[in-house]
Amino acid sequence: PPVFPAHWHVSQPVLIADTFSSLVWKVSLPDGTPAIVKGLKPIEDIADELRGADYLVWRNGRGAVRLLGRENNLMLLEYAGERMLSHIVAEHGDYQATEIAAELMAKLYAASEEPLPSALLPIRDRFAALFQRARDDQNAGCQTDYVHAAIIADQ
Repeated sequence: PPVFPAHWHVSQPVLIADTFSSLVWKVSLPDGTPAIVKGLKPIEDIADELRGADYLVWRNGRGAVRLLGRENNLMLLEYAGERMLSHIVAEHGDYQATEIAAELMAKLYAASEEPLPSALLPIRDRFAALFQRARDDQNAGCQTDYVHAAIIADQ
């Protein structure tokens, strides 16, 4: 692992994921609480990953993990736990997992009294390719999933 910022006081790093954009370690905080360190790789669109950190600060734990610290391309994140929706599906079925996912989405997209961070892109800019494809499909007389997704995203 890289050298983590000393003031984070994290220990026992275990690499748990290596994605196209990041390396992810599970670490321990001084009190033994697990946390996550996400180290961004030097990818072309690293700015998009960094905007994700701004989003987490803005949500402040409402529907998303908290950003506990950020230093250059390293983020210290609250640990979300071991359980995944796939576990819920296996134990209780798809309906309950879908219910949980819908509740989470409602929290993620709920209005906030906090001002939106200026680094976040308006939805039409962030998903420009989706909206362009939807326009193209609609102009061709096709009611595709892109058209439906663009309608939902616009709401």
